[in-house]
Amino acid sequence: MFGTSKFKTYHKNGFDYLKISEDEKNIYDLVFLHGMFGGLSNYDELIQHIDGYNIYVPSIPIYDFDHSNLSIRNLTQWTHEFCEALNISQPVLLGNSMGGHMALEYALQYPDDVKALVLTGSSGLQEKDFGSSCPRRNDRKYIRKQAEQIFYQDLVNDIILDEIMEVIGTPAKLSNMLAVARDTHEYNMEQYLSQITHDVLLIWGKNDRVTPPEVANTFYQKLPHAQLYWIDKCGHAPMMEHPQRFAFFLNEFLVELKNEQTGKTSTDYEENYSHF
Repeated sequence: MFGTSKFKTYHKNGFDYLKISEDEKNIYDLVFLHGMFGGLSNYDELIQHIDGYNIYVPSIPIYDFDHSNLSIRNLTQWTHEFCEALNISQPVLLGNSMGGHMALEYALQYPDDVKALVLTGSSGLQEKDFGSSCPRRNDRKYIRKQAEQIFYQDLVNDIILDEIMEVIGTPAKLSNMLAVARDTHEYNMEQYLSQITHDVLLIWGKNDRVTPPEVANTFYQKLPHAQLYWIDKCGHAPMMEHPQRFAFFLNEFLVELKNEQTGKTSTDYEENYSHF
């Protein structure tokens, strides 16, 4: 979804993915997980502002599953199989929207296999979207208006709209999309957040209408080791709308991890929270 990536797509053991490698040892592996309507190109602009890491972006096969088996838990298991197949050990998982939900579940199910989490516009608590039902799905103007809620800027072009229309106009794909949407709504993770003791970076759009600011605040309050940064004039996909600003926060976080400066106090978090 959202166009073709600028980077080479690799194929291995049934997995399709981007790999931007530094070919160095002892550097972090970063795995970027896209959202329900996302795809390989979602992180293209962000990748261009990050170096010194091995970056992987798997194409999450939402439409290849039997809809009865589609769930955040099963997609997370698929992600773990992807990491095992590519010998990705203890990645930093970065997830947007549904991808954030998967990153959280990954940390719960495989806590020893995760270095840290980066969440942006993550589902798992509360999410407003047009995926749980699709009235007027043949109405292109209506679908465009709904899709525009994802962004603060007007980023919904004809390519994006054509891809969305193709999904919701194909019964099998629509069925899978609705199954994922239902599970993201029904699988509320609030009671489990205290169990996730990894360092977590939250980067949130102040104008996110899908997972609004109160969602970020709840994640910040419930996750034991979280930092929260805001990006102004930004919607549900900050890595697409403000890749340079996003990369600044991400790079700072990764440097902190490298320097083993993970013992932050609550005062440190309040400073981070209040200045952005």
